Amino acid sequence: MAEVLAKKEELADRLEKANEEAIASAIAEEEQLTREIEAEENNDINIETDNDSDFSASMGSGSLSFCGMSLDWNDVLADYEARESWRQNTSWGDIVEEEPARLPGHGIHMHEKLSSPSRKRTIAESKKKYEEKHMKAQQLREKLREEKSLKLQKLLEREKDVRKWKEELLDQRRRMMEEKLLHAEFKREVQLQAIVKKAQEEEAKVNEIAFINTLEAQNKRHDVLSKLKEYEQRLNELQEERQRRQEEKQARDEAVQERKRALEAERQARVEELLTKRKEQEARIEQQRQEKEKAREDAARERARDREERLAALTAAQQEAMEELQKKIQLKHDESIRRHMEQIEQRKEKAAELSSGRHASTDYAPKLTPYERKKQCSLCNVLIASEVYLFSHIKGKKHQQAVRENSSIQGRELSDEEVEHLSLKKYVVDIVIESAAPPEPMKDGEERQKNKKKAKKIKARMNTRAKEYENSVETKNSGSESPYKAKLQRLAKDLVKQLQVQDSGSWVNNKASALDRTLGEIARILEKENVADQIAFQVAGGLTALENILQVVAPATNMNTVSRIPPKSLCNAINVYNLTCSNCSENCTDVLFSNKITFLMDLLIHQLTVYIPDENNAVLGRNTNKQVFEGLTTGLLRAGAVVFSCLIANRPDGNSRPATPKISTQEMKNKPSQGDAFNSRVQDLISYVVNMGLIDRLHGCFLSVQGPVDENPKMATFLQHAAGFLRGICMLCFTVTGRSSSIFDSNHQDPTGLTAALQATDLAGVLHMLYCILFHGTISDASTSPKESYTQNTIQVAIQSLRFFNSFAVLDLSAFQSIVGAEGLSLAFRHMASSLLGHCSQVSCESLLHEVIVCVGYFTVNHPDNQVIVQSGRHPTVLQKLCQLPFQYFSDPRLIKVLFPSLIAACHNNHQNKLILEQEMSCVLLATFIQDFAQTPGHVDNQSSNPKGKCGNPGDYLELANRFPQQAWEEARQFFLKKEKK
Repeated sequence: MAEVLAKKEELADRLEKANEEAIASAIAEEEQLTREIEAEENNDINIETDNDSDFSASMGSGSLSFCGMSLDWNDVLADYEARESWRQNTSWGDIVEEEPARLPGHGIHMHEKLSSPSRKRTIAESKKKYEEKHMKAQQLREKLREEKSLKLQKLLEREKDVRKWKEELLDQRRRMMEEKLLHAEFKREVQLQAIVKKAQEEEAKVNEIAFINTLEAQNKRHDVLSKLKEYEQRLNELQEERQRRQEEKQARDEAVQERKRALEAERQARVEELLTKRKEQEARIEQQRQEKEKAREDAARERARDREERLAALTAAQQEAMEELQKKIQLKHDESIRRHMEQIEQRKEKAAELSSGRHASTDYAPKLTPYERKKQCSLCNVLIASEVYLFSHIKGKKHQQAVRENSSIQGRELSDEEVEHLSLKKYVVDIVIESAAPPEPMKDGEERQKNKKKAKKIKARMNTRAKEYENSVETKNSGSESPYKAKLQRLAKDLVKQLQVQDSGSWVNNKASALDRTLGEIARILEKENVADQIAFQVAGGLTALENILQVVAPATNMNTVSRIPPKSLCNAINVYNLTCSNCSENCTDVLFSNKITFLMDLLIHQLTVYIPDENNAVLGRNTNKQVFEGLTTGLLRAGAVVFSCLIANRPDGNSRPATPKISTQEMKNKPSQGDAFNSRVQDLISYVVNMGLIDRLHGCFLSVQGPVDENPKMATFLQHAAGFLRGICMLCFTVTGRSSSIFDSNHQDPTGLTAALQATDLAGVLHMLYCILFHGTISDASTSPKESYTQNTIQVAIQSLRFFNSFAVLDLSAFQSIVGAEGLSLAFRHMASSLLGHCSQVSCESLLHEVIVCVGYFTVNHPDNQVIVQSGRHPTVLQKLCQLPFQYFSDPRLIKVLFPSLIAACHNNHQNKLILEQEMSCVLLATFIQDFAQTPGHVDNQSSNPKGKCGNPGDYLELANRFPQQAWEEARQFFLKKEKK
């Protein structure tokens, strides 16, 4: 078989080579004909009609008459070329001497002959002679034109034939290529069959070895049991001896306890005395605070009186800022050259550092993949899981201070490079023998059991409320306006019939095809996003039928179990579910109040539980099965995100009574408002999702991503919808937890437990995943710049991830800053933000750029340590890249509202960041921006008039009050107006 295939390939190669040669020949001939046609078309016909016309005619015909002799022009040229070498080797004098001498008087004779009266002609004769010459020239010209047109026609016909021949050859080559592809496919199938056969043989060998190992294990178990009996006998003897010693020790302990009681009495007396002193001190502090509050009120009244003076000063400062900006524009070219030279020097220093053998610095993205063997800082007693955590720890202030204090070098302070080198050589060591497993897994198991019990109680309460809702809902006629109402009702009934007819076994192909056709018809109707069609399908029982289809997934507790319904049909069903709820507030409200959303969450948790092992068996998500990224799990995540976003956009007011669901008037009096019912349902839903461990499962999924997703669109889609799901649940939690309109209010609680779950899992591992897909888990080469250009899949995942970060920052800003600002993650966040800003500088992507800007603002606002992070690292830093954005972000009012709040948050009360900012722009612009917001009429009223929890709208991040605390505006304005001493 192999020889036949090889012979066939050889013949095909020969035929292909011959075809290529024929094509090349056809192309060459076509080009030659084209050149000939162009030459012929460019050859002008010019017939002379003067006294030399006869000579020209004879030249045109290719012959020449001389001295009564007819000579061919080619003969004349040949004779001339033959005599060329003779003329070059003979001097002019010799040539003259060889010419025959003229006869004496020949010139006079010729003059008389030519001047004789007989040679003179009349005007009529001359005119007639020239007319004859013109006629002959015209005839010759017509003849040449005919010959030229005939020749052009022949050349064009030949060119047409050659082109047709070339097209036939190209078609033949295309057919040969198709045959070659078919042959390659056949050869691949043959190779796959051989591989399968070999794998089957290997599997038989493995089974045999496993049987032998089982027998050996049984023998070892018998020996262990016999030894265990001997050990138990010895343990009983040791227990008796230990009991005797214990009695003696108890007697001694009683005497010790007596002494301890006496000491405790003395300590209690001292504690009471200290408490008395502390109460007095607190009273003094309270009195001082009241005095300071009174002084602050006096200062506020003073500022109100001086308002007009400040406005005048601000106008002058604005004028000065404009002049300073014009000067800076003039000097910007010199400044850019200076920065360029600084970057060159930094690269030289980096090259010298790498050549000296020192470890790479944090200026380049380190690996986030975990070490095979964990490391530990023996000085700080901190475990180090990856290179990101290693670099972040050795660059930390606490570690560097500890290294300098424990250094044996006296008389001078160690430099940062010396501290880093000493840390890597001496204090960062591998953990050779790990300690025994602590009892934390047992505690975690007990905690999970408690959470599951709590989730069951919440689910029972939600089911009870769902039954009350179904009993109180009246018949809805909202679908009467749908033009497809009758068809949708028929299709919904078809779904129910197909489920009833099918037995408990696996579906045959024709049944599955019929189900796919029905779902396809429904999807084509609902893709138009007509609300009337969506409501009509829901009223007809469509969502219930889809739930019955998706229920076949729940019994499968093993990833290898074959589902009754094909996965393709399940994906189509969840797609129809998404289309039914997309931008339809009535259906989404019904899904929430009828508790259908719990079924989706249970199914999602089941899918993640099947494909993701327990945390004790999984090491950072390595054991996650890649089938979790298939369509069904992705569709469930998308369905949750769709329902959450629609609920957020159409959340009822506190006392409103929406048209759907319709509740009777008498029951309405005994029930709480629709807004309170909505908040209660959503809180129960979020608590149920958190207690069932969905956040932990998603955490395992995100940690399993260790590389790029450019060539894996299914994984990219999963990550995108998973991040969107987390964003939706965060915004929904913020909407219903009764928070005030200001996100900077720290006096809040989260009864759902969502914040604690995300904080315990480091934002569910989304930052870890985003870092890995951007930097592919490897260190960038020191000689090249980091990669700052990504594909569309990566960009979409990054946008959804950043939106989740921003939504969590709105939910709990302090938790977000503490998580992202911790060791390890802070370095990953800085590299991520810098890389995405670099991508947006090369490729226009406004949505991604705005999310990065907002995220950096939330990361740094009122957090000095995080402000230091955005101005550290290789140049240009994150802060410098924000300052180097296009000019529109400093001139367009819409874009200014996006950028300036983040710059204010990153530089407020940080003089180093302010100096970096002043190198690119004037700080007076930021002060003017704050002043304009403070003077906007009704701004404070708009903030206070919003209902609680309504600060999650998409456009809210454009408001300065949601990006920077309003009580610090005046302080920030004064800070940016103050001149820094350079």
